[in-house]
Amino acid sequence: MVLVKNLSTFLPLVLSQALMSNAHLSVWMPSMYGLDPTNINSDNASQPLQGYTFEQWWWHGNLDNPPADNESFALPANGSVDVEISSNKAFTTLGRGFKDANPRMAPDPWLNQNGWGNMHAPSRADVAGSALAIAYKSDAESVLPSDFVVFSVVHDSPARQLETFHVPDLPVCPNDRCMCSWFWIHKSIGGTDQMYMVPFVCHVTNATNTTPLGKPVAPVNCEGDKSKCVQGAKSPMYWMNLEGNNMFEPGHYAPTYNTGYGYFEGAQTDIWIDGHNATSTTGTSANVAAATKAVSKGVRHGGVHRRRGWFGGN
Repeated sequence: MVLVKNLSTFLPLVLSQALMSNAHLSVWMPSMYGLDPTNINSDNASQPLQGYTFEQWWWHGNLDNPPADNESFALPANGSVDVEISSNKAFTTLGRGFKDANPRMAPDPWLNQNGWGNMHAPSRADVAGSALAIAYKSDAESVLPSDFVVFSVVHDSPARQLETFHVPDLPVCPNDRCMCSWFWIHKSIGGTDQMYMVPFVCHVTNATNTTPLGKPVAPVNCEGDKSKCVQGAKSPMYWMNLEGNNMFEPGHYAPTYNTGYGYFEGAQTDIWIDGHNATSTTGTSANVAAATKAVSKGVRHGGVHRRRGWFGGN
């Protein structure tokens, strides 16, 4: 038997761990990688990505766990999509159904007694945005981190089990098949410093636009000076892993998918422009091309991924 001598110290630790366990969230859909179809209680996709090698965090480690061949998530150009967000597949329509009576509503009160209704956050102040990104490649094995372009953002997400994302006027996918992913970084107040990535197969419907997306670059912190915000196509934020990062904020200063990093609410309608800083456009396309070339030498199976500086970092 383990005796707890100092209950006042022990209880805060238990409560802290309970809140942090609620912090693990992901989207769930039939076309996702790592669906774990035989396990109704799967939470693999909801596990955070922190301190990993590139092979471990990229594609959430699920390149070898694709969806069924006929599964693809439809993105209606100039429309919207609903995605299911949960800590566990059991609390989705792929399992036993939504835990919340009204999955489109944020919890009220925010933090309730059963620890679920808050979705992940100790308060509304911690909900800092999540994003959908698309890569115009039909083969997951060929997708590089620099291929993803963020096309939709919800600033007060994740707060609902059923979240609506608006889709811009995306062009059709090659072979009617693209690769998409959901990304999220919670604010540092919500627990440890982590990122989340859930890739899935997608395709664009009702497409009339034929203009390709611009080349993305990583955003920068422009909270205090909007002139520093990156304009045009932006990459997802890769942070807090051992390699492959494109964000280098220190611990407890999490980058987030909101206006503080140049992501506006809803469909990102500037993604047909090459990403560039508002005050300096020199060299951005060249930097992206160099990063893509560096990653392509070692990303795929059997490669050695101990490189630094893929995206201008160390």
